[in-house]
Amino acid sequence: MLIILIIIGCVLLFPGLSVRSLWGSEGRWAVVAREMMRSGNYFLPTINGEIYFDKPLFSYWAIIPFALKGGVTEAAARMPGVLAGIMTVVLIFVMGRALFGSAAGFLSGMTLLTSFMFVSWARTASGEMLNLLGIWCMLWIFLSGGHAGRPWHLVMLYCTGALVAFCKGPVGPAVAFAVMVVTGACNVFGEMKREGLAWDRIRKGILYEFRWILSRQGVLGACAGGVLFAVILFLPVIATGSWDSVMLMWRENFLRFVRPFDHIEPPYAYVKHTLVFFLPWTLLLIAAVWQTHGKGYDPQYRWVIISAATIFLFFTASGSRRSYYILPLVPALALITGRALSQWFDGNGLIRKRVMQAAAVITGAVPVLAGAAMIYAYFQGDLPRHISQLIVGPAAFAGGAATVIWFWKGKFRSGMGLLLVLIWCVEIWTFTVGMAIAEEKRTLRPFCAAVVKELRGVDDSGIAFFKVRNSSLVFYLNRPGYLKNLDSVVDARIFLRNHPGGFIITDGIFLEELQKGLEPARTSIIHIEDKKRRSDRENNLALLAPCDNNGGDDDEDSPGEDGG
Repeated sequence: MLIILIIIGCVLLFPGLSVRSLWGSEGRWAVVAREMMRSGNYFLPTINGEIYFDKPLFSYWAIIPFALKGGVTEAAARMPGVLAGIMTVVLIFVMGRALFGSAAGFLSGMTLLTSFMFVSWARTASGEMLNLLGIWCMLWIFLSGGHAGRPWHLVMLYCTGALVAFCKGPVGPAVAFAVMVVTGACNVFGEMKREGLAWDRIRKGILYEFRWILSRQGVLGACAGGVLFAVILFLPVIATGSWDSVMLMWRENFLRFVRPFDHIEPPYAYVKHTLVFFLPWTLLLIAAVWQTHGKGYDPQYRWVIISAATIFLFFTASGSRRSYYILPLVPALALITGRALSQWFDGNGLIRKRVMQAAAVITGAVPVLAGAAMIYAYFQGDLPRHISQLIVGPAAFAGGAATVIWFWKGKFRSGMGLLLVLIWCVEIWTFTVGMAIAEEKRTLRPFCAAVVKELRGVDDSGIAFFKVRNSSLVFYLNRPGYLKNLDSVVDARIFLRNHPGGFIITDGIFLEELQKGLEPARTSIIHIEDKKRRSDRENNLALLAPCDNNGGDDDEDSPGEDGG
């Protein structure tokens, strides 16, 4: 089963990693890794030469082994996330098998692997999946021996926590330790409820549940982890002479948690995000939580439920909320769902079969809708399309219809098997061919290719950014050096006075400000990212130069429209 799960994961996560251009914050990881390799300074992350200690170093370092031969590419930047995703699926399979049996482990791994947002983030260049893997590694070490107080398990637990802190920040190990504390406290309270309030019994219960810290071996493990954390924390300080890395870790983790300064969302935000992040299995999850009762809450299942609730409440307690912060919750949801599906298939008397069946029937409609959407999009003349839509679309539609019928007739194993295969196939198509189709509408890579061609042979000192700090732009321009950042019109005037043949790259929203500020000098747009949306200039990059810098206006702008 494990080998099958790994093969399925590799086929889903590895293909087409460079099909989609970098988006969102991905450019930061790609540029930082590239500039580390060029400078040879692996303790000083920079973007276009400016120090950038916003995230710990490990997520940048993880890219470098995949960039040693071909340099930093989209695929190399995303490779750590892919491997972390596959390792997390394997870990959840192992945990599910140990807690609930082989079938539950496999179903847990499959539902996690085919959760759309899990796949999306596993194929994204960021520290999220490394952080997720680290948290669940800590929880597995805790379950497999740390809770029992085994010395080497405790050393591994705390040292893993120290390493996880440098994937995204100390919030990662804090989540895992919060789960350990809460589950231990719940067990102590449960014992108190059963046995009464005898102090000696309570003291023994606390020492038993918290021997991972309230014991000699626990203290030794914590000391080992603390030493490792301190060494890694202060290495950049020693190497660079700057305390920026320490201050940024304090600001981005502790201060953001207790006194949020950005990403403010309402307290109920993670309810919505949780439901979205576990699609298409959300209804099965709700049914799994709803249908179990009585003896269904065995100690293993109780641990998973308490862990999921703790992770959810931990992130909800912080006012700084973003959808992907809740990603570490998804493996717990997969374990809950996998266990319920396994019991459903086995005809467990504790399962409310009608509830699970209704959820499965509705979930079976997902590939039907996906197939219909592919067919509809193909025949829309104004949308990019691919001939594979006429193959995958009908197959998904027909397979989904068969799944619904099988679930309706009580063929639960066959229906679920087909549904998993259909979702897997649809996601493979989505993240390869579908992304290639969507990429035809994206304009950053073509714009950068045109700019690279235009500026071939131009010295870096003659190129500048005006109020643009776009790491993906820096990545695709791939200049040998660093380009000057201009923060005001005065800076732009000085730049053009010192470099009469200079070029400026800016965002369309700043064009009018820049061109008016440079008057009476005349500038022209050499290239614009998307000519079709001139009226909406925000996030529409443009390359400008003085009019006497080029033979004409390549964008055929009249001087009265865009000229200064």
